[in-house]
Amino acid sequence: MTKVIKTSSIELAADFEEIFDGANVEEATKKAYDQKMPSEFAKVNITEHKLVSANIKVIGEVNDELKK
Repeated sequence: MTKVIKTSSIELAADFEEIFDGANVEEATKKAYDQKMPSEFAKVNITEHKLVSANIKVIGEVNDELKK
């Protein structure tokens, strides 16, 4: 039996949706505006993906004849 490892590089385009709350519209809007990255609670929709590269490398090999 032989083991291989595959490493892939993929480009993604995604839409994020997140709800912000505040005491009023201005406060909620400011929270949304000030956020630099989506939080872990954001809803994600992957819109595009492209395989850039992939590499396969042998990481382990067992000689089947030794098992007999």
